[in-house]
Amino acid sequence: MMAAVPDAQVSTSKTGKLGFLPRLESLRGIAAVSVVGYHMTSQFTDTYVTGMAPVVMFFVLSGFVLARSLQNNPNPITFLRHRLFRLFPAAIAVVALLTLLHHQYGFYVGYEGKFDPLNVVLNAIMVRHDINGVMWSMTVECFATPVILLSVWIFQRFGPQPLMVSIAVLFGLSFWGAYVHLLGGISNLAPLYAFVAGVLLQMQGERTAESLRTAAAWILSIAAIALFCFCGSQKQTAPIIALETLSSSLLVLLVAFRSSIGLFAVLDLRPVRFYGRISYSFYLLHPIGMWLAARLLDARGLPVLLAISVMTIVAVALTTPMAWLSWRYIEKPFIALGRRLATKQPSPASAIEPRQQQLLSLAPTSGKDLE
Repeated sequence: MMAAVPDAQVSTSKTGKLGFLPRLESLRGIAAVSVVGYHMTSQFTDTYVTGMAPVVMFFVLSGFVLARSLQNNPNPITFLRHRLFRLFPAAIAVVALLTLLHHQYGFYVGYEGKFDPLNVVLNAIMVRHDINGVMWSMTVECFATPVILLSVWIFQRFGPQPLMVSIAVLFGLSFWGAYVHLLGGISNLAPLYAFVAGVLLQMQGERTAESLRTAAAWILSIAAIALFCFCGSQKQTAPIIALETLSSSLLVLLVAFRSSIGLFAVLDLRPVRFYGRISYSFYLLHPIGMWLAARLLDARGLPVLLAISVMTIVAVALTTPMAWLSWRYIEKPFIALGRRLATKQPSPASAIEPRQQQLLSLAPTSGKDLE
């Protein structure tokens, strides 16, 4: 049964802090699940579809919610500590699991990476990502963390114009291969400006969204979804990634600041909320779910579209319990630990509400991502 649409998804808490936006978490969950479909498509077809679109969505979401969190507490040390406890425990656990499986059974996902101690450590701290290829987006997330901090600082002192210029410059750099592959491996810096776009949306987007007439907001929502889906089916070039950033930004803007649009009521469904909560672990673990699905079910005799659909459903079903366990027993305890450490070092801006800590993620996505 669909939950009632809240009267105000954008709220300010009684303490004056910016409130948690559950629909954005749900949006991240949809993006994480869609990555499985994109990756499964590449298993059955000779395609250039890579799943970049939902990763770009993770990046916009990350920029948005992290800017929101910094507005609540501008202390950079607190911000970095929360990022550390939010991102690294689950990533370290997944790399450790893959290392153990490779040592015991020769198991690996994607292309076989190196499992020497140094490379395992570098993968665990997300400097490299050859053991679990989807973690390339987390390498970019870590690289983007100081970019987000700097973007918020610049906006608060100089307004939106410098951020607009930085987006234009980073877009220009996205055509340059040496920049795009600067971080090595399969990482891709082309959508780095998506984080800055997310920051700009949070810092200045509410007034823009509220100025839209209802009909215009509906039209923009439908157009953004259509553009996002179209771009996701295309070869990932710099212009296509820019359009993915545009469509993702429109969706984040409208989901966050126009709660009355009935089109987004699906984001209030319990299953969608559930996948939003576990989306980070789901993204990290879905390659294992895909591998298990391929071993349990031979869909090669089915029509291609049916095979992709069936295998995606099976992979999602297999990944879900693993992701829930990771969320429940790794993510939540370490987020709570980071919160306890924050309370031991109080500052005027550090009393973030418990639920607010969930704003310190989004990835991916990813490629919250991811996010």
